[in-house]
Amino acid sequence: MIPNLINTITGLVLAYAAVLHPTWIEQRYLPLAAFAAIMLVMALWARRSDPHPWFSAVNIVLAIALGLLSLLPLATLPNLTFWGGFWVGTLVPTVALWAALYRPQPATAQ
Repeated sequence: MIPNLINTITGLVLAYAAVLHPTWIEQRYLPLAAFAAIMLVMALWARRSDPHPWFSAVNIVLAIALGLLSLLPLATLPNLTFWGGFWVGTLVPTVALWAALYRPQPATAQ
C-alpha cells in the first residue's frame, strides 16, 4: 500500500510539472528519468502486495515508456513532452491509488 501511495504522489507531481512547469521537464534526461526511476521502483515494490498483478504491470510499462521518453531531445518536441508527461502523470496515480484502495473481500466458505 505504501509504494502505491508514493506512486500516486509521484504521478501527481509529474502531471503538475507537465502542465505548470513544462520547460523544467523538457530538460534532457534528468527530470523524466528521475520520475521514471521512482515509479519503476515503487511499482516493483508494490507488485508483492497488490491484489492483482496487472496494477503494477501497468505502472511498470508506463515507467519504462517515460524512461524511454526521457532519452529523446525533449526541448525540440514540446507536444510529445507535454502529452507524454501528462498521460503518464495521470494514469500512474489512478492505477496506483486504485491498487492501494482496492482490497477484495475474501471468499467465505459455506
